[in-house]
Amino acid sequence: MKKTRDNPCDKIEIGNKTSQKGVSLVKKYIFEDIILQNALNFTREVIEIFGDLLNEGMDITRLVARIKEITDKLGSEVIEAIIEELDRIIKEDKRRKEKWIVERKDKKRLTTILGDIEYERTYYKSRQDGRYTYLVDDALEIGRHDRIEKGVKIKLVENAIEESYERSSKKACPEELSKQTVLNAIREIGEVEVKREIKEKKEVRVLYIEADEDHVPLQEGGDETPRLVYIHEGREERNGRNVLKNVYYKAYVGEKAEDIWIDVANYIEENYKEEKIEKIYIAGDGAPWIKEGLEWIVKSRFVLDRYHLNKYVLKATSKEPKYRDKIWRAINEGDKEELKKVFNELIKVTKEEREKEKVKEAKRYILNNWEGVEIYSKDKDVIGCSAEGHISHVFSSRLSRNPLGWSREGLKLMAKLRVFSKNGGDLREIEWGKKENINEGSYKLTKKQIKEAVRRVKTSTNEKINNITVLNIGKVTPIYKVLRAIKYAQVI
Repeated sequence: MKKTRDNPCDKIEIGNKTSQKGVSLVKKYIFEDIILQNALNFTREVIEIFGDLLNEGMDITRLVARIKEITDKLGSEVIEAIIEELDRIIKEDKRRKEKWIVERKDKKRLTTILGDIEYERTYYKSRQDGRYTYLVDDALEIGRHDRIEKGVKIKLVENAIEESYERSSKKACPEELSKQTVLNAIREIGEVEVKREIKEKKEVRVLYIEADEDHVPLQEGGDETPRLVYIHEGREERNGRNVLKNVYYKAYVGEKAEDIWIDVANYIEENYKEEKIEKIYIAGDGAPWIKEGLEWIVKSRFVLDRYHLNKYVLKATSKEPKYRDKIWRAINEGDKEELKKVFNELIKVTKEEREKEKVKEAKRYILNNWEGVEIYSKDKDVIGCSAEGHISHVFSSRLSRNPLGWSREGLKLMAKLRVFSKNGGDLREIEWGKKENINEGSYKLTKKQIKEAVRRVKTSTNEKINNITVLNIGKVTPIYKVLRAIKYAQVI
């Protein structure tokens, strides 16, 4: 008969005790017994999988899935055992007895990255103020109403930054989680931002700011325009590629233009010695909200994004391509009068009224942004603008490329998360919301307790390894080899 993890016919002897396979059936034993039992179970199942591989064949994907399943199971069972052992240590502590009265035992289920765990812990009442709590949960920073541990929430949000809520929920842990659970995790983290540690303000001669916006459909109809602004110190070559130097991204959803630029100005003031900056370039497509930055950022000059400039040149000359070079020659030489002359001539030769309007529109666009066009020919520090590529990479690939419909709240949080990720942010390093029902300092193990607990477990476990039947019968089996290695290497 094929053996499974919970097959009652598969029995293992530990000392004088015989236990059925599966940690749930041996919890009546002490912590050391449970750890050894799980080690034996794991070894048996690995051997069983290897046998299946030889007998039935198995591709690498199935092999990895089988091994992951048993390692996750082993991990969750060990976590349950550790928590219950810690609960026992707390319960037996004299200091605890002086301050806390035992009320009852309760079970708790918690979803972790290894899967669901279920453990028993003791409920206490304070002798001093009458409050109630689970001391072991407090020690492990598990909130009273927590159903999902922080590691799972982090995985949910990290995955959601790059892909849909549905895919994120399926990849975070073995248990099935809903899309709403993903959104709840994102709401819990809130609006995040990487705060750079500033030891000393930097000195730069030139600073660059680039800005653009995306158009994202909303669930309620219509769309929203999340805005991306990023500040950098120019370009540098890295691994054969030109990249932006010390780039920092900022996302805005629903903010007024003046609030955006006040925030950008504050970032510059906090990170750079403004008196040392000679020029700041604000590059973009010429939208009014972008040009408003000139009113708030001192020493700033506008630069028109070459992507949009080229777009309008192509639009104007689609039917008369021979005028394309003439327009670019006037642009590159910074000759505004020559540019007007070429456009006027192009308007005259264009026959269709619809095409004529396209030419007029391109003329208006370029002349209205002329200061951002001629600067290319007059200022050697201008390096152009890559905002179109950045808006696609930072925003569009997640927010608008697929036929999604966002809530305003979800869009704002995700836009902030996208730039948080691009700025190198780590969700493990930030404070997640408010910790509810965690009685900080309600219980803490002493160094003496920790030392004694480790000594007891180590001594007891070594004794139990010596008494395991499989090590004493003299037959060399795979389990014998594993346990003998553990015994003589003093792993435990």
